[in-house]
Amino acid sequence: MPKTIIAAAAFVAATLATGAALAHPEFQSAEPPAGKTSAAPKQIRILFNESVIPQFSGIELKDQAGKPVATGKATVDPANKKLMIVPLKDQLAPGDYKVEWHAVSDDTHKVKGTYSFGVAR
Repeated sequence: MPKTIIAAAAFVAATLATGAALAHPEFQSAEPPAGKTSAAPKQIRILFNESVIPQFSGIELKDQAGKPVATGKATVDPANKKLMIVPLKDQLAPGDYKVEWHAVSDDTHKVKGTYSFGVAR
């Protein structure tokens, strides 16, 4: 094989391997679901595409006036470390809420995002 073909193949393999190693946790879904109105939840559950470290991950929950709502510390489901669970300290009143989340994966990449949901009257 000519050296240029071998070098090109090695470059492609290295590029693909680097992309996989540099992956970040990605938001997959949440409960209560983003953009939906449902009964008042007892916890916020966010599923990512890879495991997250609960000590460095969590949420800030705000009501429709922008006032912070008390939450507990983030944990992960022991059976699924991709599922972050944050308990709510009080029952949510009817209205709209915004979740500002942040997560750190096992490979220490940090991501953040937001989504909103409603609590039915």
